Amino acid sequence: MQKHSFKNSEDLILGIKVILSKHRCSFSDEEQVLLSDCISMLEQSRSAPDIQTRMLASVKVLGTIARIFSIYDHLKDLF
Repeated sequence: MQKHSFKNSEDLILGIKVILSKHRCSFSDEEQVLLSDCISMLEQSRSAPDIQTRMLASVKVLGTIARIFSIYDHLKDLF
């Protein structure tokens, strides 16, 4: 999987959508829902009036993404 840098939430939303479209079969149903929820959270945070709310949403999304992909790293070590 390629590494990307995301400069703003729009780039992150696009990146998550690309991952979901290209690697859908690699994710469980629950993980697909979590990633879709991340997109929704980021889209909703764009209309927030203050930066703190937007940053909090970004941190939550990044935490969710980190948990999803850290599971795959642990599984790679087992097999």
